[in-house]
Amino acid sequence: MRPGGHLATTVALGAAGYAVTGSAELAAGCFAGGFLIDLDHYLDYLTVEGQWRRPSPSEFLRYYFGHRYRRLVLPLHSMELMGALAALAVAWPRAALLGYLLGGLLHLALDVLVNGQELLRQPLLFYSLAYRARLGFARDRLIAPVDVLFRPGDDLAREFLTWRPTERRLDARAATGHLQRKSA
Repeated sequence: MRPGGHLATTVALGAAGYAVTGSAELAAGCFAGGFLIDLDHYLDYLTVEGQWRRPSPSEFLRYYFGHRYRRLVLPLHSMELMGALAALAVAWPRAALLGYLLGGLLHLALDVLVNGQELLRQPLLFYSLAYRARLGFARDRLIAPVDVLFRPGDDLAREFLTWRPTERRLDARAATGHLQRKSA
């Protein structure tokens, strides 16, 4: 899912959590887990991709939306981290931590549902850090071949605020699935 979709769903989750519990900590945790979890994309850009000399958000978004990255470590997008945080929440229950877990699980579920269809070779396994490590964090082993529709001169704000990826999968699996959905 694109950042705009995560922002909208996270704001809704945080507002619902606040309305039900009256806890600002829970709402803040929902925002951190549902939206700020994507900061690991930027950290990958700076460290793993070695783009620390061009740290501006606009350069990052052009790089990322253009699929120029080579590796995807994404430590916050990990079932292992969510499991460890869930265990911590059992031992040390805090509203912000529970909110982070709720937001993070919503984020990952939406990523599997939305990105899995168009981008990911193995939608569920992709969210295992161990699986990504086993494949060397290599984009080409984790992401399906896609037609990248974003061009460097395109409107970054519009791309950021969209819900679904604009890329389209090029392999036969997506074409078969697309035909089945249209005929149903």
